[in-house]
Amino acid sequence: MLAENIFADLPQLETERLILRRLRLEDAQDVFDYASNPEVARYVSFEQHKSVDDAIAFLNMVVSSYEDTATKAWTWGIVLKENGKLIGSCGIWGKPEHARAEIGYVIGQPYWGRGLVSEAVREVIRLGFDNLGLNRIEARCDPENIGSARVMEKSGMTYEGILREQTFIKGRYWDWKLYSILSREYYGQEDKSNQG
Repeated sequence: MLAENIFADLPQLETERLILRRLRLEDAQDVFDYASNPEVARYVSFEQHKSVDDAIAFLNMVVSSYEDTATKAWTWGIVLKENGKLIGSCGIWGKPEHARAEIGYVIGQPYWGRGLVSEAVREVIRLGFDNLGLNRIEARCDPENIGSARVMEKSGMTYEGILREQTFIKGRYWDWKLYSILSREYYGQEDKSNQG
């Protein structure tokens, strides 16, 4: 069983093209830039942001969670190294008593199709297994969200099936495609890549 406080201190992460860091109130305009796009909001659980105040409300919630030592979630801002622009966010929230967590993410439309989310998700998966000692990491997406499903597949996750009408948001019941990766699968994949 994992310690209850495994999510107590959010680390900054770095990949080839990205920095994953704490979100700050100063990020409000960048958050609004992607969250106000109807195409970005189409497949996610949050409502399309109508004003910067919506972004500020989101950031206030996230920033306060960083100070809550009992939190079971982390949220990073996804920042491009090349120019320091915040282009999305990625989070992990869990059930430490089951050594399980779920990953979610969102990124601005101009950055779709460049492998940036997959890069961020792979780093969060690595952290989940290497540092948090998780046994299972899962993610889900709307069945029509082909791009998000590709992120999960490229991150080594296995499709498990459809969670039918599992969530009621935005006035309707949503189906979700469920993907997961287990610790033993992750390390098995890692071993294969190191052999050749």
